[in-house]
Parts: sequence; structure tokens; C-alpha cells
Amino acid sequence: MKRFVSLFLAVVIIFVLSATNPNRSEYIDWINQKSMDQSSNLLKRGILSIAGKSIFDAGTTKSDYVVFSIYKTDFSDVGMGKMTTLGIFHEFIPLSSLDQQK
Repeated sequence: MKRFVSLFLAVVIIFVLSATNPNRSEYIDWINQKSMDQSSNLLKRGILSIAGKSIFDAGTTKSDYVVFSIYKTDFSDVGMGKMTTLGIFHEFIPLSSLDQQK
């Protein structure tokens, strides 16, 4: 009986994690909003509001592990570095920021 309960709980946990694994468009929206919030330059905010999503989409790769995702955004070509983010439970947890890897 304990094995059945343990197996059932494991299946439920895996189902909940996979159902709440955020998709790429949610990540692009999140990183664009975060960048706009951190920017104090009005011109930069305007550019991000107009073209930010396509800019971030071009520089981002996603590794999907069913129960969570790892997003890597690479802007080292423009001197901004790389950012790695964990996506789980419809939330994003930065593992490294753009500022740390300059």
C-alpha cells in the first residue's frame, strides 16, 4: 500500500510540474518586462517596448526537461553577456544574470 501511495504522489507531482512548466513566450514576456523595469533610460525602454520581444526571442534558447525548463539568453555579441534562467511553476528563477557575466 505504501508503494502505491508513493507512486501516486510521484505521478501527481510530475503532472503538476509538467502542467506548470512555463513556455517560451511566457519567458520572452518576463525577460522583456524585467529589462524594461531595470532600465532608467527612456530611449532604451521605448526600444524594448517596441522590439524587445523579437530581440530577446532571437537570443534565447530553451532546454525543456518536461517538469522544468532552462532558458539561456545570449547577448555576448553586443557586450551584455549571458543569462541563464530556470522556469518552473510558471515562475522564472535567474540562475545567472547579465551583469554577473560581463
